[in-house]
This record gives sequence, structure tokens and C-alpha cells, in this order.
Amino acid sequence: MTIIYERDPIKFYERVEPLLLNKEAENNLPLGILERLKNSQGKEACHLIRFQENGRTTFMTMRTPPHLWIIPSFDHWDAAHIRAFIQYLIKEDFDVPGILGERKAVECFLDEWINHTGQKAEVHMEQGIFRLNQLKTIRNQKGQLIEADASHQFMVENWLEQYGKETGEDHVAGRAKELAESLIKDQRLHLWIVEGTAVSMASRARTTKNGATINAVYTPDQYKRKGYASQAVWHLTDKLLKSGYSFCSLYTDLGNPTSNSIYKKIGYERIGDSIVYHFTK
Repeated sequence: MTIIYERDPIKFYERVEPLLLNKEAENNLPLGILERLKNSQGKEACHLIRFQENGRTTFMTMRTPPHLWIIPSFDHWDAAHIRAFIQYLIKEDFDVPGILGERKAVECFLDEWINHTGQKAEVHMEQGIFRLNQLKTIRNQKGQLIEADASHQFMVENWLEQYGKETGEDHVAGRAKELAESLIKDQRLHLWIVEGTAVSMASRARTTKNGATINAVYTPDQYKRKGYASQAVWHLTDKLLKSGYSFCSLYTDLGNPTSNSIYKKIGYERIGDSIVYHFTK
């Protein structure tokens, strides 16, 4: 087993793509980040690590500071990979603020890491990974899906800030203005409009070879429990599938049964679990 630290995102992507595509929907996060890194021309900090055995990549992990280390979903991994990864992190003195990814692998990492460092771990979120290949028919409501534009900037900022607070995603709440500008510029943020009023939002996040991920699904309190989020996600999913993607994926907070049931009614099926841990001294 050879551990290789890559500095070139393009070269790294070429080496790990076949491994990640075996579970493309489950690995929408690392695949999407790598696609972004390929296009950033070295402007974004990243740590890219892969394991090579008999000339073949068998394990990989990555981190884009200040975010956490990611362990993707693999067809196969074993505890030896996790132990070697931890030993490498300690030897090279990498910062490890937390870990996220496929539940079993992350929990294996957690046990070994706490054993080595004595740090405490706190669960930030337990997530379900959902995939949709074909939409189910739902009751259509009056309204329409539009792309957010510059006229919605201030509202989107406020919504993203509230979304970040509700989901515990501090990095979203703290960067609401920057994120709003970027999402609107890239035509990724969509609004559900009823009688001229924006009542819910959903965004196209990452894309992979065959799929697109939806995130930032949010409805302000005064518009909740009226089915607006379902309409926004249904119509955005429909738009993405019609644009050529084979499937759509999204993450849900497993502690929120309402959102989980909404996505299932649309046609999303749970295909995996992801868990997020933060470490404290």
C-alpha cells in the first residue's frame, strides 16, 4: 500500500474517478468538489490523498480547508485503510477539525482517531443520501419555478442566512451574501413563485458525470406546511432531468422526518447514509 499526496487536482481526479463513479450518486460531494477544483486553476486550497495498491487506486480522501476531511463511499474498504490514513495524518501533522462521509467508514475512523489522540467527537448531523431516476406525479399547485436574479439578491441573502442557522451550517450563514451572489450569477438558485411572491427556494449544487445534486431547500416560516418546498424540488428536479442528467441526488437531515417524507413522495429513494463529526480538544 502506497500513500500518495497529490498536488494536481486534474491528475488526482483522473486517478480516483473510476473508484468514485462506482457509487456516483453517493459520492456526489467529492466528485462535485473535484470538478470545481479542476476548474479553479489552483486558486482553492486542498489536500488530496489516495492509496495505491498494485498500480490501482483503492482508497482516497480529501479536504478543502476550512471544511472537514471526506471519506467517500466505496465498494470495498477495510480497517487497514483507515489506520494507515490516521497514521499518515498524524505523521504529516495535518489539521483534522472533523470527518464526514459514509457512516461505517467514518465511525471506524472515529474509534481509531479518539484512541490515538484523546480528542472528543461531537455528531454534527446524520444525513440520508437520496437518489431519483424518475419523478413521481404529485398534485400540482398554482405557482411557477423561476431562476433567481439580481432583483432577489437581498431576499436570497436573508434566506440563506436563515437556512444556514436552521441546518447548523455556520459557513453558509456566515457567507450568505457571497453565496447569494455566486448562486444567482451562475443561475443555480431557483424560487417557487405564487401570485408574484417568492415562497420557497431550491438550488442546483454540484454536478457529476451523470447526475446533479439539489441543496439549499428552504421555505420561510410564514410559508411552511403549504407544500411549496415539494413544488420547488419537484420542478427543479424535472428541469434537471430534462436538461440531460440521468439522475438527481440530495442530502437530508435524518432528524427531520418531514423533509425526508417530502422527498420520498416526489420519487427520491434513500441509497446511503452520511454522518458528520466535529472534533474538540
